[in-house]
Amino acid sequence: MTHGSSKEGGGTDNVIKIFGNIFISFIGAGVLGLPYAFKEAGVIEGVVIMTMVGFLSVKAMLLLIDCKYQIIKHRSLTLDDDSGDSESEVGLYSKANGGVHLDTIYEVDEPASDTSSFDGSHVEFIRKPVVHNRFISGPELNRFPVTKADDDIDYGDLGYSCLGNTGRYIVDASLVVSQVGFCCAYLLFILENLSSYTKVLTVVHWLIVLLPPLVGLTMLRQLGSLALFSIIADFANVFAYCIVFYFDFEHWGTVSLHPKAMKLTGLPFFLGIAMYCYEGAGLILSLESSVSHSLRSRFRPVFQVTLALVTSLYILFGVSGYVSFGKFTHNIITLNLPSGVFPLIVKSCLCFSLFFTYPVMMFPVAKLLETKFLPDPHRKYQGNILRFCLVLTSGAIILAIPSFSTLMALVGSTCCTLLAFILPGLFHMMLFKGSLTKQWYLDVVLIVIGVVGAVLGTWDALKRLFPSLAGDLPDDIIEPSPPTGSSLHSVVMESIVTPLINLSASNLTSAINNFTSVTTTAGG
Repeated sequence: MTHGSSKEGGGTDNVIKIFGNIFISFIGAGVLGLPYAFKEAGVIEGVVIMTMVGFLSVKAMLLLIDCKYQIIKHRSLTLDDDSGDSESEVGLYSKANGGVHLDTIYEVDEPASDTSSFDGSHVEFIRKPVVHNRFISGPELNRFPVTKADDDIDYGDLGYSCLGNTGRYIVDASLVVSQVGFCCAYLLFILENLSSYTKVLTVVHWLIVLLPPLVGLTMLRQLGSLALFSIIADFANVFAYCIVFYFDFEHWGTVSLHPKAMKLTGLPFFLGIAMYCYEGAGLILSLESSVSHSLRSRFRPVFQVTLALVTSLYILFGVSGYVSFGKFTHNIITLNLPSGVFPLIVKSCLCFSLFFTYPVMMFPVAKLLETKFLPDPHRKYQGNILRFCLVLTSGAIILAIPSFSTLMALVGSTCCTLLAFILPGLFHMMLFKGSLTKQWYLDVVLIVIGVVGAVLGTWDALKRLFPSLAGDLPDDIIEPSPPTGSSLHSVVMESIVTPLINLSASNLTSAINNFTSVTTTAGG
């Protein structure tokens, strides 16, 4: 993704390129789990939910852009000082007596030296203090970022402006967990498809094979090294989805069982999958900033049209996949493809695409964690250890959650719901407090739907993951573990995870002994 420059005329200046950037950001692996989601919820219910989620997601993402410009507006206040009027960059804001107290305001001069990097993130400015301890009446706000250019304001800065460090931590944590969740879903998709072709190598065997090269790719410090592979992966994705469409329609008339129209017990699950599909919500500010200033006014209509097309494709892909295979629809639609050379090419394209998307998605996670937690982020070996641990963590998560659809629903119901619904509504309500008229109801709707969807979706995903919690669910909604699971997965689930769910003081010793005996047996 190319970030636009803050200079006039910089950034993407072609509407087709803007459309392409948005489209690629929202068409991901989540679409491959949609047919199974329609199987769980029903056709009519699924269409209604996906349309509603798509509409509200677009509204919420555009609210984030409004929040960004509200911050720019307030930090660019023009103040009168003794030497006259001066437009300054706002320093640190803090609440005081119902207004805003300005501790320090700086006027930005020319760069001190030519130290800017390719993205402008290391530019050093000479900043002259202009006004000190001035009180400004205005909306109740916390802080605005000082050192960033307007186009560099990100989601975390919105959280910081509304809730201080707590807001930034919430946003950053949600982004980290969601990105790692996406990487786990990509890797799980690859493992499921590879293991379906060979009965000798199980999921764990393939995991052991794939983790070392993924560790190597994750060690890369510049995404430019993967640029060519990313472009090829995008084309491979589009090609593979088109071929899956073809097989869906070819198989359309072979299912004798008419698909169900509605199934309310599948509503929470479908909500989680639908939220996951709009995984590009965290990129909306970067997408808007990447557009040339001369075309910024056209970004919103292009974005709305693109997301309407994406939502329509989601619905068409999900419905056609489910109608084609009915009750036999797998949690990954590619597992329904027949054997042969062409389906093998499709699966290979998707596996290739997601394999090289994994390090791209893990890159911002590693950079953020290095900055936050490493004592010296510039020491390469420390960063390498962190990246190594991230890749191993994704492998461990896959062993604990071996179902592609359940993992999607869990990530979608937690982090994606927070980033795409709850936080946009909350931040917009706080930043525009006192100036909203009829628009406040949209903020409330987003927050309420987000909270309800998060609670219901998370609980449903946990029931699917731990069947012992699903006593009130019908048997057909409890998703069984995939047959490709390995003995190591069985050891982890049966000897550690499941006992911990029902753990008490009386059976703690039994659980430990059980794990020890299984480990001894496996070792022998």
